[in-house]
Amino acid sequence: MTQLYKLIRKITPAIVSGIFSIGFVTADTIGDIVESKGKGSILRETDLLSSDVGVTIELNDTAQTAKGRMLIKFKDEAELSLIEHTKVYIDKVYYDPDPSKSKMVMRMALGTARFASGRLGMVDKKNIDLSTPTAQIAVRGTNFTTTIDELGRTLVILLPDENGNPSGEIIVSNEAGEVTLTQAYASTVVSSLNTPPTSTVVIQNITPSVIDNMFIVSPPEEVSRAIQEQIEQEENADMGALDVDFLAFDELEKTYDDYAGGDQYTRLDYNALDVDLLTDLLDEVEELVRTMEQLEDVQESRGQGKTRLTGAVWGKNKDSQYSVFEEDNGIVFYRDVNGVIALNFLSGGSIRLDTEVEGYRGVITADGGDDILVVIRQGN
Repeated sequence: MTQLYKLIRKITPAIVSGIFSIGFVTADTIGDIVESKGKGSILRETDLLSSDVGVTIELNDTAQTAKGRMLIKFKDEAELSLIEHTKVYIDKVYYDPDPSKSKMVMRMALGTARFASGRLGMVDKKNIDLSTPTAQIAVRGTNFTTTIDELGRTLVILLPDENGNPSGEIIVSNEAGEVTLTQAYASTVVSSLNTPPTSTVVIQNITPSVIDNMFIVSPPEEVSRAIQEQIEQEENADMGALDVDFLAFDELEKTYDDYAGGDQYTRLDYNALDVDLLTDLLDEVEELVRTMEQLEDVQESRGQGKTRLTGAVWGKNKDSQYSVFEEDNGIVFYRDVNGVIALNFLSGGSIRLDTEVEGYRGVITADGGDDILVVIRQGN
């Protein structure tokens, strides 16, 4: 689309006037950054631009924050707000003199974003197409937030207007079902594409300013109950013997080779019996007092790839019991203690892994930890 606009700018004025005569208006700039704080950027094709106030927004831009925030205002006065560790793809925004022909398409990919539809009526609400990795969102004059984790799980909250009333309504849907949010602070969670949104619950005693990425990691009590109810309903679903395809079960044929690997530290080095089920307290203290500089020195001495680790070394880590290795141009974190944790990230990402499990609590970063945040809380 961007290439099309560049070609249009080269057309003679006579032809351009002919284009405008049929009512189609095109322009590269669709909005601007009006507020910015901390670290963020705009990815435009292969160029990484700053998120400074005044930077223009164009089609196919990706807005992303690390330890920062930004507010984008579009030409129809629609607003898109991103808090820390958030990413949004701005796929398509164009304005036509006829609002029914205008279009706005955006994908909320990660973190917490807030969207408020425009007040100028330049885009019909039915032509606003917003989505997350697990849900579609249809708006009807609305102000809402999305909070998304690395697995694509999505929490959607309808916000109030300036008078405290519902700002409109939104329909949250996917392949498995849909719900409509009509009350201020009404919410739903979508765990996957084939799992329906949870029943609507209204979150009490919050304001828009407190909604952040932790809302999906540690949901408010009302949301947690709705998630648990959905899980119980799925577990209680009647599944007869005729519904089971026993031939489809092949887990016994799989080995560790199917889940992990590496170059210098490889799947052949992993020893499933090398697990400390009872962590020695003195060993734990010794691991905790290691400094960041010592970790980086160990990292460099191991010489594994170009990714810079802090809080861990390549191979098996005694404190966290994570095995860390590279595979298929990515980095793998694998832990098998009272349940399996297996995370695989593509290379080039800046990852922060915050883990709290029995016997270990700590943070591991790869290349700074500014882009991707993973929080793991494992209880009994």
